[in-house]
Amino acid sequence: MAVSGFVFSGSVSVTAAVETFRSLSTVVSGIDVARCQPNELQELTAGIRSGQHALDVLLMKVGVVADRQEAGGRGRGAQGTMLGDGSRVRGHTARREAERAKTAAGMSKVGAAVDEGRIGATQVDAIAQAARDLSPEQQQHLDTDDLIDAAESLPADVFARRVRDAAERIKGDHGLADTTAKQERSSWKHWTDRQTGMGRISAEFDPERYEAIVNAVEAHLTQLANEGGVSKTSSLAAEAAFQLLTGQAKGSMGVPHISVLVDLETLSGRVRGHSVRETTAGHPLPPESIARLACDAVLQRVVLGRDGIPLDVGRKSRTATDAQWVSLRAMHRTCAWKGCERPLAWCQAHHIHEWEHGGTSDLCNLIPLCSRHHHAVHEGAWSLKLCPDTRRLDIYDPDRVLFATTFPDRHPKPNPAKAPP
Repeated sequence: MAVSGFVFSGSVSVTAAVETFRSLSTVVSGIDVARCQPNELQELTAGIRSGQHALDVLLMKVGVVADRQEAGGRGRGAQGTMLGDGSRVRGHTARREAERAKTAAGMSKVGAAVDEGRIGATQVDAIAQAARDLSPEQQQHLDTDDLIDAAESLPADVFARRVRDAAERIKGDHGLADTTAKQERSSWKHWTDRQTGMGRISAEFDPERYEAIVNAVEAHLTQLANEGGVSKTSSLAAEAAFQLLTGQAKGSMGVPHISVLVDLETLSGRVRGHSVRETTAGHPLPPESIARLACDAVLQRVVLGRDGIPLDVGRKSRTATDAQWVSLRAMHRTCAWKGCERPLAWCQAHHIHEWEHGGTSDLCNLIPLCSRHHHAVHEGAWSLKLCPDTRRLDIYDPDRVLFATTFPDRHPKPNPAKAPP
């Protein structure tokens, strides 16, 4: 039956469907969850999930038709349809629904799988997210039968990783361009609210730095709460962030903490199709970022079985010991990069000959680099050579132009020579 441009199977009309959906609030409000038995709660949860899935699929179908009508000049389009009821749907929810519909409309096999009920909103969301940084032509390489089969058979989080890996293979850079773009989009703004007199901060960071900042604030917040015997509050979190930013936090070493999950092959520089390289929150990282983070990190081996269950957890080992850091501080007071004045507290210990490729953690192979220049080496294709006898550091840009530094003098004189950026 065709009504107002929408096609429904059987004898269900749009009017009847709308009335049914509007009556849901009455049905939901009449359920006394507190009196449900455990088996009834399980049945109720299963029914809710089934209904959510059906409604998400229907909403995508509506969006696909609206998108096609927009293309033909017959309607407002998917975006207008999804955003039409701003009083009931939040902006980010409406945008996600519109993106789902656009993805299903732009990929024939994905759209067919949605129409047949083979995949749902969660799988389409994963495909849409992976396709964001692909061109329209590249996106079609995700529209495959293999990917649809994976969406049907794999758990949601495993499928999300699978489709992300597929997108990275299409781009051919293992996510480096996306990571670099997010780093460049990072921003920091601050101003004083004239009405309240309060200072306001708005910041946006790439996933790696975001997690490092959040982990640092959360750790110090926990310390403050435990010391004061109080609960964690947003006000106490602000105090924790303030102390960290102003260097007043007790025991702060100035080294950010971030945990990453990476398989041994990727850590050794052998990236494969379905490598594991992400933060504990699930944000993907390119191999270059993994190599940089591993330069001065606590590494813990975890052996997993084929089913993903840990079989063995090895001991921790630090790539640069406290004693080696003392020695580095005796030689360097700033980042070792030519002309860089960032303090040593902002630096990580970088291995000239990478540790995962057999490099040692001896002083003849270690130099301190600030975050900016650590990124330049691992993600920016700059290369370094350290003369162990003189500690002279030769820095080569991607075009192999040489910038040489001498042994770090604790009281250096002004050097007019050009420094690398």
